[in-house]
Amino acid sequence: MSAAESKNHAKRYLQKATEYLASAEDNLDLERATPAAGDAIHAGISAKDTILTTLTGTTSKAKDHAKSATELRQALGAAPDAANAEKALRELIAAKADVEYGTTLITLAKAAPLVRRARTLVDLATRIVRNIP
Repeated sequence: MSAAESKNHAKRYLQKATEYLASAEDNLDLERATPAAGDAIHAGISAKDTILTTLTGTTSKAKDHAKSATELRQALGAAPDAANAEKALRELIAAKADVEYGTTLITLAKAAPLVRRARTLVDLATRIVRNIP
């Protein structure tokens, strides 16, 4: 993929991440915990796709999302936000099965931290995309 194509893909992933995050925050404000949590998870994954595409030119689409956190950390290398970004993505991914497939209802107390984690990743992705020429 050319640098221009990677940049365009990264911007599209970032748009998706931003839209999912906005939806997550709206759902949280409306006290719809399960959709807030689900949208937060998707925002975080899209932010990871943004970051990897920007920094490496590609992102994996593996079904094993746990590998995504390791890939994110590797792509960020020694960046000051690397550990926090990896932790945020791991927490979002860890909640994915319960939120999307489980029978337990998600509470606002569980959804709110997921939305904050997604915000961390989307903010980082935004800063990284702004720095590409």
